[in-house]
Order: sequence, then C-alpha cells, then structure tokens
Amino acid sequence: MTNPPGEPPDERPSWSWEPSTTGARPPEEQQAEAGLPESPDPGEPVPGPGPPAEDAPEPVGDPVTMPPPPLDEEAPPPSPPPPPAANADHGEPPPSDRYPMRFDVAYPEGLSRWKTALRMFLIIPAWLFAWMVSQFISAALVIGWTTVFWRKKYPLWLFHGLSGAYEHSARVWSYGALLTDKFPSFSRDDSPVFLEYDEPPSGLLSRWRVLFWKWLLLIPTFIVLSFLALAVFVVTVLAWFAILFTGNYPRGMFQFSVGVQRWYFRVVGYLASFNDRYPPYALSDDAGAANPSTVVASGIGGLLLGGGFAALITVAAIVGGRPETQDVDYDALVAGRAAEPMFFEPEGFNDDGFIGIVLNRAIDPGEGLVPILAPARGERVVVFEWRIFNASDGSASIAADAARLRFEYEDEDGEERRRSTGAEIVTVGNRAAPADIGSGDEALLYAVFVVPEDAEPISLRLTDGFVGVGGIRYDFD
Repeated sequence: MTNPPGEPPDERPSWSWEPSTTGARPPEEQQAEAGLPESPDPGEPVPGPGPPAEDAPEPVGDPVTMPPPPLDEEAPPPSPPPPPAANADHGEPPPSDRYPMRFDVAYPEGLSRWKTALRMFLIIPAWLFAWMVSQFISAALVIGWTTVFWRKKYPLWLFHGLSGAYEHSARVWSYGALLTDKFPSFSRDDSPVFLEYDEPPSGLLSRWRVLFWKWLLLIPTFIVLSFLALAVFVVTVLAWFAILFTGNYPRGMFQFSVGVQRWYFRVVGYLASFNDRYPPYALSDDAGAANPSTVVASGIGGLLLGGGFAALITVAAIVGGRPETQDVDYDALVAGRAAEPMFFEPEGFNDDGFIGIVLNRAIDPGEGLVPILAPARGERVVVFEWRIFNASDGSASIAADAARLRFEYEDEDGEERRRSTGAEIVTVGNRAAPADIGSGDEALLYAVFVVPEDAEPISLRLTDGFVGVGGIRYDFD
C-alpha cells in the first residue's frame, strides 16, 4: 500500500495482512469459504486430524504449541549522541573550546552628555580607590605565584579576591573609557560591565611557566596591546565628541574598545596563573585559546625580544658606566692648585640647571686635619677636598661610599701592588654623609682615606647620582 506524499510509511508487523489493490478478500473469509479451520493463536494447542473436538479422545502427552512469529531483524543499536553544538541563543562555543574568561559591556542606548563632559572629574574617587586595590593586586599576585610553584594549585579564597579586584578594575576602566554612565560599583548586578574567570584547575597548573615562561610568551602580546591602548585613547577622545553631539557612543568604536579590554583581562588572568591557556590574539568574545603554532611563535618572539632587550641594557650599562675622566697633576693638587671644574645636568626629568664640581686640593699627609682618625704604624692619612655648587632645581645627594682611591705600594716582600679603598669618612660641610646639597647651595665635600705610608695615589673616583652613572675619575700624573 502506498502512502500519500509527505507521510511516513506505516510500520506493520511481518505477519499482518495488507489489503490488495486487486480486490482480494481477507484470508479469514477465504479460509471460511474453503472450510478450513481458523489459524490458531500463538501458544494455543493445534488440533490434529480426526473426529470433532468433542468426540476426540484426550491427547496423550504435552500439547503441541505454535512458536511466536519471529521478528524481521534484530533492532539496530542506538546511534551515539551528537557532539555538543554552540549555544544558538548566545553564540557561546562549547566549554572545552571557550577561553576560561568572559568579559562584556552592555551597549548603552543613550549616554549623559554632562556626565561625559565632566568624566575626568567624576572618576577621581574611583581612581583613588582603584589605586588602593592595585596594592592588593600586587601582593596577591606574588602569593598566587608562590602557591602555584609549590603546590600546582591556586587558593580559591585568593582567586575569588583577586578576580573580584580585577572585576572592579574593569568597571573603573570602562567608566573612564566612556563605555557606561554608571559609577563603578561593588555589585555585579548593578553594573553593565561583566567580567568572570573560571576557577583554576586544582593540581593541574604548571610550575615552570610561573617562573619565567609566561613572561617571555607575553612579550609580543604586551607590545601589541601597547599599540592598541594608544588606539583606544584616540577612539575614546573621538567618542567623547560624538557623545556630546549625539548622546550615543558609535557602536563600532564601542565594540573595539570593549574588545581591547577583553584581550587585556585575558592576559592578566593568564599572567596571574588562573589558567595555563595562552590568550588568543583576538578581540572577539567567542575566541578560544591560542593554537600551538601561535604559542610557539610567541615564545620564539619573546626569546628574541627579551634577549635583545637584555643585550641592549647590558650595552647601555657598559657605556653609561664609563666615568668622566680628568687628568690631574697630583703634586700640583697637593700644592693647592685646583683641577678644572666639571658640570653635570641633573638626572631628574623635571630638574633644570646644572651642578658644578671642582677638585680643590689634596692634603697629604692629612693627620693634622683629621685628629680623630689615628692611623696605625706604617700608614698615613690623605684628604681630598671638592667644592660643589648646586644650580639645579633639585637637591644633590652625597652617599657615604661616594669616593674611592686607587694607589700603588710595595708589600713586605718588596713587590709592587695595586689596591683600591673606600673613604673612611665623607663629610658635606659639617655633616657626615649621606647628606644633601640643596638647590642654590654651595658646600665643601671631604673624603678621608687611610693608605700605606709609601702609597702613591693613581686615581680617585667620585660616584654619585648627580655625576652620572659612571661618576668622575681623576687620573693622577
């Protein structure tokens, strides 16, 4: 029998009859017309040939039963369940593919013009509190790294506290970036800003990544985020004008600013060791962890950039550590003739002017100038005097170990030796170092050394902040 189009076929057992399209009669009618007995039901005794049932003798033995009709085929095994699909309502990927952090900001249909115009003043209390929260974040990061290194797990109480601090910081940043008019609150329900991290996997966090590997991996990410932060600043300025004129934040610019924050908070969660899944180079909310090739490329880039930066610092330290040199006639210095003056610019960015310094004289021997210092037999005292004039806006600091003298002498075996020694006493005016020379002030600096009696001074070095990293080295003729 053929079903109408679009209807499923009837499922009938193999022993059921189906009306024929040629007008055939049912089998029961055909059996009755032919005088045949009706088909017995399964499980009933089958009567054999002979007289009618009422005249038939009782059967001997067990009655013969008909077996139940066999099924067509054994039922196929159930098919496996389909793989988990993305949430059709929210567009969320499966939990195994989703990055273990969610961040979003609800798009506002309208923003206040006057709150936007005065935002830089309204945010001051929130910034002050965020600064206090940042002190907790710094301490919590160290505690979390230490715990992960020793136990490979993150304390849940610390995770909830630190993730809550990050969530409040996200509200402050969103408020400052004009993404919302609602002042940063402590309640998630009262804010359009949403940030949530998955709980760290217990006992599955990596120790060696905490030490240095995450920092190297994130160097390329930090560079990219620094450029994106500049772009967000430009976007925020443009959005400020757009809100003042239209009352709305342009949607495309809004999504870009939210996406950059989303990437940033993925990075800080990874750096805090909430998880070991490298954050993707993506702004979208449905991005999963970075693939292995991206992680390897970031590691290689981090090694190259980190190594280059370390080499650059080393070269700068070597070059910057070279002192300013000046040749000085030591005998003339002892006779009271001063060396040539030297001038230095102050180290501070906000300091103007200069600091002048001149080596006035050397008192050799100088026991009479320093009666409180009694040298041992075979030793003598040498005193050097500088005049320092501070013509900068800041103060010039003199440390207690600012001066060192290098000299040549003969040891007990008559061999020539060279050695350097620090000053026993350093004074600025009438004060013992460390001491400061204020802006517009002038002072005398004295450095007192105890050397062997036959020592010949070779060089004198003065190192302090106001004379640069390398300081000054006076080479004696």
